[in-house]
Order: sequence, then structure tokens, then C-alpha cells
Amino acid sequence: MSFNKKILVVDDEPHVRILLKSRLEANGYAVVTAYGGTQALEKVKEEKPDLILLDIVMPDLNGYEVAQRLKSDPETAALPIIIFTASNIRELEDKCRDLGVDYVIMKPFSPEVMLGMVKELFKKNES
Repeated sequence: MSFNKKILVVDDEPHVRILLKSRLEANGYAVVTAYGGTQALEKVKEEKPDLILLDIVMPDLNGYEVAQRLKSDPETAALPIIIFTASNIRELEDKCRDLGVDYVIMKPFSPEVMLGMVKELFKKNES
């Protein structure tokens, strides 16, 4: 099922990374984490994740900049991205959809809702 899927979790808040990592691993996913945008781009090259969970507000490159770079690179353009944020979600949703981000979710979020989105994206990409 999900045991061969690798997810990159990117957030500058350690408790968010730990929460998502534990929930995803408990559901059979391999998880790699990054604390900021620059590290996220490095991890994408090194780890080749199947999906990215990406925070918007980070101290170096923000999540939107990371998504923009990934979506403009032919090697990573098809990589599914779920963005999460505490920012104004209405403005962000349109911007992210234009960029090709799959989902935008508001913080705080339920780990179960996030897990549902992950499962849905993997199912959609397999068909």
C-alpha cells in the first residue's frame, strides 16, 4: 500500500514536523523532514519524495517560493504539494492553485484531515 511512498514534511516549527512525521509513519509512509525552504529544495534532490507537505511561513525561502521553484523545474513539476498555513487562506488558495499546488489547508489542522488528503493524492496519481 503506502510503504513505498516517501513524504517530505517542511515546517520551521519542530512540533509540527514531529506530529506529522509520527502520524504519517504510523500509516506506513516513509518520512523525511526539513525546517526551511532552502533545506527542502536540497532534500527534494537527495531524497526524491513522492509528495511534499509544505508550510508557507518560514525564515528563509517561504513555501510559495519553494513550490514555485519545484513547479517550474521539469524534474519536479509533477510532484504533488500540500501547502499549510496560518495566513489568509483565500488570497493564498488562488495563488497556489495558479501555481499547481494540489491542496491548501489552514493551520491549525487535524492530522487526520491531512492524512486523508495525502491518501487521496496518492490514489488520484495512481489512476
